Amino acid sequence: MAEIRGRLKALSCADVLEFLRVLNRAGLLSLTSAGATIGLYLRGGRVVHATSTRVTDRISECLVQAGLITREQCGEAMRRAAGGEKLGRALLGSGGLTPRGLMEARQRLVRGIATSLFEWEEGEFVFLEGEAPPDAEVEVDLSITELLLEGIRSVRDLALFRKRMPFDDWVFERIPRDGPQAEVGLEAHEAYLLRLVDGTRSVGQIGALSEFGPEESLRTLFLLFVVGRLKMKARVSEEVEADTVDGVDGILRRYNGMFGMVYQYLMKEVGPISEHLLSRSLRELSAAHPALFHRASLGGDGTVDAGLLRENLSALASRRRRETLIHGLNELLYSELLVLRKTLGPDHEGRVLRAFREVRLREPGAGGV
Repeated sequence: MAEIRGRLKALSCADVLEFLRVLNRAGLLSLTSAGATIGLYLRGGRVVHATSTRVTDRISECLVQAGLITREQCGEAMRRAAGGEKLGRALLGSGGLTPRGLMEARQRLVRGIATSLFEWEEGEFVFLEGEAPPDAEVEVDLSITELLLEGIRSVRDLALFRKRMPFDDWVFERIPRDGPQAEVGLEAHEAYLLRLVDGTRSVGQIGALSEFGPEESLRTLFLLFVVGRLKMKARVSEEVEADTVDGVDGILRRYNGMFGMVYQYLMKEVGPISEHLLSRSLRELSAAHPALFHRASLGGDGTVDAGLLRENLSALASRRRRETLIHGLNELLYSELLVLRKTLGPDHEGRVLRAFREVRLREPGAGGV
């Protein structure tokens, strides 16, 4: 049974759910914070069952609060369940509740349990692949994407979005609306914010321009980013653009050093899933940059086969090789940093970027010690 572990940060439950959805993993996602443990059973991109140690998340309490059964009927059902009767049967037998009412209540409860995770700022998670829900429970059917939308929309503490998107100079660009993303239903204000994203306006400029103000705009930008309608605009490294002495070998060596650092950092934080996440970035870029990444794959240390890339470049005119190489490697590095940011948060991305700079300063001729 595969196991994935990691730490929770502000809104990182959205990242965890999204990459498990993308990888189509089935199993139990267990999240713990402040003494509470919530379990979400996933299958086929959907949540099919949930558990919680919080008293307020019991189905019996949910039914009482909804007015579907009385406190006395709840007590009677609990006594029957304690005697060995299945809880659902005991609740139905207490009177006043139908199977349909029970299932609707269970659906609401699972939805509420899942969306409450979006308020958590710290904790730990573990995903146990292949773990199935208890046979005694009737499953629900909730789309992970819909839960992501509802969870982000329901967050009360807007400061969480500033923690995840702390820099006003970030620039987003829209992703063409095709494939699964086309099915994401946006509300009117979200579609409005999406139209403000033009690939040149910064996060700060969009917040100032938006009718809904900076903080609510951050919420919507984060939502659009998580569900795949936006991506960060890649910035070509001035340092690499100005480098005219290393040539292709030097560029490949430098980028492979950075790819290796991202891989090692992710492996330390989230374990073996890192390889799947980073390899997916390379597969997606292979379609966009076939001249560079044809047949390319990540090695066991997170680097790309430099010899293969040189071979691919040999088919291009010499004047195009360096431009194609820098552009493709920048896109791959950006994509990997995006995976790191979505999985662990901007603080971790900042640490890796600082490590990049420190290594650069130590290179001969870079002006460092």
